[in-house]
Amino acid sequence: MAMDDTRVRDQLIEAFVNAEGPISGEELSHRFGLSRTAIWKHIKSLEPLGFVIEASPRVGYRAVHIPDELMAPLVRPHLPPDCLLGSPILWEASRASTNDTALELAQKGLPHGAVITAGEQTGGRGRRDRAWASPRGGMWFSVFVRNPCPLRHAPDLTLLAALAVCRALRHEGVPVEIKWPNDLLIRGRKTGGILAQIRAEGELVDHAVIGIGLNANFPIDLLPAEIRHRATTILHETGRPIHRPKVLARVLTELDRLYRDLRDGRGFQVVYDEWIALCSTVGQEVEVAVGDERLRGKAREVLPDGSLVLETSPGVTRTVVSGEVLFSDREQV
Repeated sequence: MAMDDTRVRDQLIEAFVNAEGPISGEELSHRFGLSRTAIWKHIKSLEPLGFVIEASPRVGYRAVHIPDELMAPLVRPHLPPDCLLGSPILWEASRASTNDTALELAQKGLPHGAVITAGEQTGGRGRRDRAWASPRGGMWFSVFVRNPCPLRHAPDLTLLAALAVCRALRHEGVPVEIKWPNDLLIRGRKTGGILAQIRAEGELVDHAVIGIGLNANFPIDLLPAEIRHRATTILHETGRPIHRPKVLARVLTELDRLYRDLRDGRGFQVVYDEWIALCSTVGQEVEVAVGDERLRGKAREVLPDGSLVLETSPGVTRTVVSGEVLFSDREQV
């Protein structure tokens, strides 16, 4: 879809969202500077996206159903005016990877706060380049930030993003927890993950792409059969869908506040106690991947710098700055 068509699409959706009643084709034609035939074609193009637009002769068009896609005109009404994240929001029905798109656009001057979203991903991935199933109904998005922090604090981006998602979902009554450092669990089963990719200039992070994937409003049988014993969806666990644009707006609002603290030198330490209270890893027997090495032991604590202290044998500990918890005795694996 060309950019001009995208702009018309979003403005047309915004018109239907704000309308108190039917909108005549003549009014839309005048507002957009397009023929009534062109307006009709743009309205018809919304139907494959899940919009149901009712047309009545001599009355006009009325939106009977508006889907909860992560599109700019559906998310922005829920964002506070001072939020620096979410402008622009670039949605497509399908992308290979929102992170890949953000990294490509970064080379073309993508502004701070831009959010790349998709109805589905055909090439989604997690840590260690693993494939990530990303069907329609999930939340697949990447947040682009510039100059967030010194390089030594780059791991904070993942930790803070996990907290922002937890805050947003728990506000909706979803009992989500964090598995150090970047997974989101419900009752021990994975429902989301975070992949932060950065570009550094010397000792400073020039920009970062924070990719977030959430198994939200789709049935669990859309996940690959081989992972259903350890993965889940919000719909499956709670029995109800979440309003995805509203949840995305809340994630962006929370992440914006946390980002500002990080940029000002107050990072993970400021929210350490809250993060620890949400972390399911501490106290569990775990296996941790550190590069090609595998470590087993009890997760004793997460330090204020975000690193994990692992007791590998009685009285012997190892501090893991960057790694991945492959499993814990609390998870259903």
